[in-house]
Amino acid sequence: MSVLKLRQVDPAAHARARSVERWRGAGHDAGCDGLPRMPGYLRFSAGYEAGEWHGLILAREWLHHSLPQLQALLTVETPLTSIAGLFRAVPQPLLLALDELHYQTLSDVALVDPLVLPTHSVPWLETPQGRVWVTRLPLARAASEPLNPSAWLNDLPLCLTLKLGVSHLDPASRIRLNEGDVLRITQRAQHGFVAQRCIGAFTFTEQGLLMQSTDTDAHSQAVIEAPAQVELDALSVRLEFILATHDIDLATLSQIVDGQLIPLADDAARHIEVRANGKRVARGELVQLDGQLGVELIEVYRDTVSEQSR
Repeated sequence: MSVLKLRQVDPAAHARARSVERWRGAGHDAGCDGLPRMPGYLRFSAGYEAGEWHGLILAREWLHHSLPQLQALLTVETPLTSIAGLFRAVPQPLLLALDELHYQTLSDVALVDPLVLPTHSVPWLETPQGRVWVTRLPLARAASEPLNPSAWLNDLPLCLTLKLGVSHLDPASRIRLNEGDVLRITQRAQHGFVAQRCIGAFTFTEQGLLMQSTDTDAHSQAVIEAPAQVELDALSVRLEFILATHDIDLATLSQIVDGQLIPLADDAARHIEVRANGKRVARGELVQLDGQLGVELIEVYRDTVSEQSR
């Protein structure tokens, strides 16, 4: 078998290219090229809430764009050190319309020796003060606006699992599941789960299930895991009782978490799924048993190999 050959991706180069794509997508003139190796670059560090990014700009280009009328008044060329001092003194020497390059302070302003300029391609952005070369990109920032209903995440499929509660079986007692058995739900916890995370509690109504973001069911109890045991033959089997599962998207989920009704099929109570340590082992009917909920088994899913070994 031949060795699989993969294309190598330079993370830094990839980050630079993606940044330029975002800037262009936002309508800005941007690119990524090698720096012209010449004297006169000013370096700076732009600080913001979460960190800083580094940049370069040609000092004379910045002065020309910032004070265009000054060129006609000067009889001699302004020294680079004087431009650097003016750059430090101006409160906002760069006006950047790009949110990604927003900054609060500029520091570490200094002239750069052409011999230490980066040799790789550097992303740049055209600004009213001239071309800014970004030698160190800012950290990725979280989106400042909430997702709207048209966002792509809202169309992703999710599975809402409505869990009635749990019980535990002790293998040492040699309990064997059979049709007609009734399993008590010893620890009620009527909660909805998405991606293994609890999103709220539900209560029964005539119209269906009422979802709420907090547990208001007086009969529900916190599900307490069985304590860990050292002896393997003393380990319990965790039984979960699933009322229903629904395939939904994120947009629908956000609408049903608090105070909304989830319709149930008329025969939903006869299709309670029983899971043992996460594996589907039986289906049954939800019943009342001495003031507790229970599930009377209608169908037990047999493992042929396991059955023959007993």
